[in-house]
Amino acid sequence: MAATGNKADFISMYHPSQLRNKCKSPLVDMWANENLVDVFVLTYNKYNAPGYHLTDTCPERIIQDIVLIQGKTAKDRAKARKAYLMTLNQSFARSSTSDSCIVIVTNASVPLLSTGYQTIVAWHIWHSDHYFENFRSRGLAISNNTETNAIREAISTLSGIFNSIDDIKEIHIYSDSTYALHHMLDPSIHSAQLYVLESLGVLSSWMEGNADHRIVLHHIPDCEDYVFESQHTVHRLSTSTKIEAGGAPARTIAFTTKQITDSIMSNWANLFWLSQYTGQHFMYPRWSVKRQDHARAKRMAPSHLNGGIWLKDVGHSVLWNSLLSYLISSYQPCLSHLIKQTIYPFPSHHCLALWMIL
Repeated sequence: MAATGNKADFISMYHPSQLRNKCKSPLVDMWANENLVDVFVLTYNKYNAPGYHLTDTCPERIIQDIVLIQGKTAKDRAKARKAYLMTLNQSFARSSTSDSCIVIVTNASVPLLSTGYQTIVAWHIWHSDHYFENFRSRGLAISNNTETNAIREAISTLSGIFNSIDDIKEIHIYSDSTYALHHMLDPSIHSAQLYVLESLGVLSSWMEGNADHRIVLHHIPDCEDYVFESQHTVHRLSTSTKIEAGGAPARTIAFTTKQITDSIMSNWANLFWLSQYTGQHFMYPRWSVKRQDHARAKRMAPSHLNGGIWLKDVGHSVLWNSLLSYLISSYQPCLSHLIKQTIYPFPSHHCLALWMIL
């Protein structure tokens, strides 16, 4: 949607100062703090040009040690997870004591917004059986971006710890976030692109300097029976550090978008239960897995979580989800309507009663 005119004038027109002080709208909050929102995105950069991406120039020297834990039962999966962590600990013990390796272990803490604390990124850097630890506060952000930022912060501090990393043959990165490991070398457009570009500024030149240089990415799965000690130490550092967000904390665009979406969906769901909004004769969609339980099924409220309850309950059919959304969103409770009930068969051979508003 295109907009003309000054944004500040628009806010002043529709949100006078007296109203802004009382209104807790995330949209108004984003506008008021737009200088604090990180919206740095590059549609083109030298790292994502064809042939210049690290996965294109040296794919065999980027190793992803990300194992999918499998097993028929929960006990089998727990056993496989423990065995993998033991192997991971042995690999860490070898590389962290080597003179030719640098080992980075990262973790991030993302407190609830209601706590009033900032996100914290923490890391350990191991080399020749010596380690350096540090942490940073990074305003308000979602978990995936914070985990990626933790890796960026650790890589950025290498130049301050070592005179040169040209003699280092391998850099091992340990993280419990598969998102961060998959995206830390991806320079395309995504919410953590800024962190990736800064990391690539260090890693690309290092990889190009010697054909023997390698990057090894290790995923640390959760396990109740076995602890990856170094990651557990970093986790304690990040979760025990509390820094207040204050009145105007920096925030990422992904966090702001999520906050707005959650607020919109929450408000809509609350209105959805009010007869003043839906009208007295509105018939709520209901759904249950068992066909005989449809009459006793819970009412379906709007939700975007995990793809949305409607999308999940209609067998992830985009067609049926679009139809449901259209029927609900086009409903106008202020007018009197004729309600027509129509039965639509779903691909799963179940039926759901949809009410088309005429």
